[in-house]
Amino acid sequence: MDNKDLVPCVDALEALFEQEANNIVSGNLSELGEIAQAKVLHLTALSTAIEGGALRDQPDAVIKRIQKLQSVAAEHDQHLQAVRHGLSRTLERLNRIQSDANVGSYNQYGGRVQFTDARGRFESKA
Repeated sequence: MDNKDLVPCVDALEALFEQEANNIVSGNLSELGEIAQAKVLHLTALSTAIEGGALRDQPDAVIKRIQKLQSVAAEHDQHLQAVRHGLSRTLERLNRIQSDANVGSYNQYGGRVQFTDARGRFESKA
């Protein structure tokens, strides 16, 4: 990537991060996959350009925009990790509810009689 392609790449990344932020805030997690693919392409190109020395000839405004992108990327990463953690905890709770549920009845002595391979709800009235 040469210097003239650097600014459009930064513009694209800023737009993608804005879309990502809107989707995180609104809870549209399904949209994040498509954004992530485009983001990886642009971040790879930007990283390659930076490693190639493309920032040497750039004005301070462009360098500050790239630094801002780095901080926004770190912030979004924290939000996405929190979402991932929340979803995994929700799955754990759901699995725990399922494993703790006892479907069955009581015998004439008050002891539990569990049904094997029970599914669905237990009806209290026959």
